[in-house]
Amino acid sequence: MYKMILSDLDETLLVNHHVPSFNREAISLLKDYGVKFVPATGRAFNMIGEILQEIGTYEQEGEYSICYNGGLIVENKDSHILRFCGLSFEKTKKIFEIGKNYDVCVLIFTLDCCYIFNADPDEVERKTVQKAPFQVIEEMDMDFLKEAKIAKILFERRDMPYLKSIEKEIQPLLLDEYAISYSSGRYLEFNAPHISKGEALLWLSDYLNINVEETIAIGDNYNDVSMIKEAGLGVCVTCGEDDIKAISDYVTKHDYDQGAVKEVIEKFIVEGRENV
Repeated sequence: MYKMILSDLDETLLVNHHVPSFNREAISLLKDYGVKFVPATGRAFNMIGEILQEIGTYEQEGEYSICYNGGLIVENKDSHILRFCGLSFEKTKKIFEIGKNYDVCVLIFTLDCCYIFNADPDEVERKTVQKAPFQVIEEMDMDFLKEAKIAKILFERRDMPYLKSIEKEIQPLLLDEYAISYSSGRYLEFNAPHISKGEALLWLSDYLNINVEETIAIGDNYNDVSMIKEAGLGVCVTCGEDDIKAISDYVTKHDYDQGAVKEVIEKFIVEGRENV
């Protein structure tokens, strides 16, 4: 029997940056079955408070969130940090300097704020809608962040082939010093080495004394692949890429805006328990 579900947010749980009623209602059933629901997102923890309120885990003891693609694991009560694995200033600056050579918007996430360089107006609007604490920095200089706790750095451009070409070009310079992933069809993300949603799933499962075979992970994009692989049941939303579907145990019939998360809860928790 499953005891914990990890779910990506964008293009998985959320519709227009909110949890739709059909997903909220399905998640509310999980308490009756003793199943935890854990958001696993690339977003900062200070960006998901409203989402946690919508799913009923905001400021709740014994409820958890995975942020920055696994770089931060939090118990929601009092925003209690269980683990933070960020990037050094030096490693962040290495990527930042590389970004100057490409036509990309660069985002640096610290524990407190998102700093946007070479700002894409669409990305600024996106961060505003997401209610992210952010600042647009006019100069391409990140030295003011020397003492900051940096979680990750991203290149943003709404052109995935272009972002993939960047990774291919710069890979020889990176020396396996970063965990690299893609998300939302617009981000090339750099985390600390070995950090991923899958690694965070393993850490949290161990912390909660839950067998990994008793976990479900739901996602749609390349930064979700690691947790889809590690979970007892790895689920890809039907909007995901074919290669992600190929490594998943289950592909939803419904898209994210039609109730993919609801489908998984009903099929593998509600119906699964009834058929035991």
